[in-house]
Amino acid sequence: MFRIGNDIRLPQPTGGRRHPEARGISRGSIIGILLLISLLSCNVGTNKLESRTEVFHQKACHGEYCAEVNLKYPVFLGERERSIVLNNLIEEKIIKTVNVYEEIKVTEIIDAATNFLDSYVEFMDDFESAQDWEINLDAKVTFENEKIISIVFETYSFTGGAHPNSFRKYLNFDKQKNTEIDNISLIIDEQILLEIAESKFKEIHQVENDIPLKKTEMFFLDENDKFFLPTAIGFESDSLVLFYNSYEIGPYVMGTTEIKFAKSEMKGIVNLYK
Repeated sequence: MFRIGNDIRLPQPTGGRRHPEARGISRGSIIGILLLISLLSCNVGTNKLESRTEVFHQKACHGEYCAEVNLKYPVFLGERERSIVLNNLIEEKIIKTVNVYEEIKVTEIIDAATNFLDSYVEFMDDFESAQDWEINLDAKVTFENEKIISIVFETYSFTGGAHPNSFRKYLNFDKQKNTEIDNISLIIDEQILLEIAESKFKEIHQVENDIPLKKTEMFFLDENDKFFLPTAIGFESDSLVLFYNSYEIGPYVMGTTEIKFAKSEMKGIVNLYK
């Protein structure tokens, strides 16, 4: 084989006649084919779900002050049961976050947003307060393999009061059973996870490991004055994440606490869905 310019030329067959298929193949075509093969091989290995990002914005004003709802979340494509169930779960979690009238059941995101904005307008009519309201929610995939997908929901909201509120939660979804994975099903050995999580928690908050958290009088513990696992548990890349939201285990001034463990350390403790 020899090269002429930017094309690859195959040697002509003996007898001086040129094989009809031995014509120039451009370098660009070869590179394109190799990239396509690479992408296809990656998708086969992970079996990732195809999705698009949905952006939702709605606003209502009362004079110079306004309330806004800003949402960003994945919508999984296809008519298969898996995508339908997963999209419904995502919408349910968004609706619960945005809907301020819990006694009024809504099934659409736009209705939940409308309730929030109507509540703001009614409040401003009654109190003529100088304030804006807002809810910002950003949901995105943090981990996916052939068996599960983890989606994190990060929410920031302000509806008056001394300070805004931020909140994180995870949706862990079994792609083979088409069901949400609750924390009970996710955890194999809760006692061991509690022990290593408490040790890491103490390290983060500079508490000596041999001192019970109860004695510090700094944290909110369970009814037995014991350490507990957070509500927000999910996977991110190669890590298991335990996330304590504000007020969950301590006062607002303490902020949030994020604990990460390498998945390699979690074998036999957490279902890794490999």
